[in-house]
Amino acid sequence: MSTGALFVAASLLLSLSLRERAGVRGAPTPRKPLPATAITFPRDHGSHPAAAVEWWYYTGHLRDRAKREYGFQLTFFRVHELHLAHFAWTDVARRSFEYDEKTHLALPGIASAAEGRLDVANEDWSASQKEGVQTLRASGRAGRLELTLRASKPPTLHGANGLSQKGPGKEEYSRYVSITRLEASGTLRRGRRVEPLSGTAWFDHEWGPGVLPAGAAGWDWFALQLSDGSELMLYRIRAKNGGATPFSSGTFVPGDGPPVPLRWGDARVTETGTWTSPRTRATYPSGWRIGVPSLGLDVAVEPLLADQELVTEESTGVTYWEGACRAAGTRRGRPVTGRAYAELTGYAGAVLPGLARLPPGYSAGFLATLRSLPRATSLVSSVRRNVFAPFRFL
Repeated sequence: MSTGALFVAASLLLSLSLRERAGVRGAPTPRKPLPATAITFPRDHGSHPAAAVEWWYYTGHLRDRAKREYGFQLTFFRVHELHLAHFAWTDVARRSFEYDEKTHLALPGIASAAEGRLDVANEDWSASQKEGVQTLRASGRAGRLELTLRASKPPTLHGANGLSQKGPGKEEYSRYVSITRLEASGTLRRGRRVEPLSGTAWFDHEWGPGVLPAGAAGWDWFALQLSDGSELMLYRIRAKNGGATPFSSGTFVPGDGPPVPLRWGDARVTETGTWTSPRTRATYPSGWRIGVPSLGLDVAVEPLLADQELVTEESTGVTYWEGACRAAGTRRGRPVTGRAYAELTGYAGAVLPGLARLPPGYSAGFLATLRSLPRATSLVSSVRRNVFAPFRFL
């Protein structure tokens, strides 16, 4: 564990201890069910403190003046008062994939997420919006990325008015919003060299209790931007037998017109290859055939680089594959191409933990907080290994 992670662990433990000594049982503040208010913008691009878990997720495809291709992912997570972030860069020509991560408690000038507007930051990484234009900044091994994003389409609400049900339970849902196509322009600075970039991006924002249904082993998520001006989002919540749960779903956004909700049964997703990580030995799907008969859509999706795995031991503690892909096929008999991103979780271990029974003598509030975090920060992993090892986790 790094010095920074140790500091975060010690700070969070101290914070929880002080809260509980003060008689606050649900450290942090007990959560009430999220209000079923209508989603409006720009307000709901901002933070929702009543939600236990929230994330702002950007992926995109960029090119430089020499037409070299790049992919990027920039994600900001908020878990109660803990802020985490991932920045990944795919360089297709160099066949390289690099990523960085951050973990901080919510502190002024260090990590924050504003309410009522898009303005989230973790150290010098940030995402903000002013007068309808979004700005991203992140730096890491790949260099210093600065992008300006202009939405080509209005936000899309997934599920019934933005309520995306992940399971039958009352806390198995999220509010889920996407901007499925943004025009991107900016620069990547490497030392003294500044490379102009342009391309497209995708923005996801989710918030809610952060609970997956019992028996969920992970999920596969796909975001396609096609050359006919349409976009497709599909996600499969995988059961332990490898099949999709009934709450897997998606949304098709046509070039013109309203979004079309999709059930998982509307789609046909076939894996066409696999890749095994040399680091974790996890085997991931690597290539898919995706068809939606009702839309006349049939495309092959292939990773631009096989190795786009993140092992995030310094932040969320989750190992997952998130990568830039290409798409090619037909829609209603006409050729179509496109760019895509895929996210694959649960192939290298558990995604989210659940405590099967409460150990006697431990604070319910403290355990509730630990349970609410993903398997997650070095703090949670360490506490679970060293304190709760005798007790069964799902």
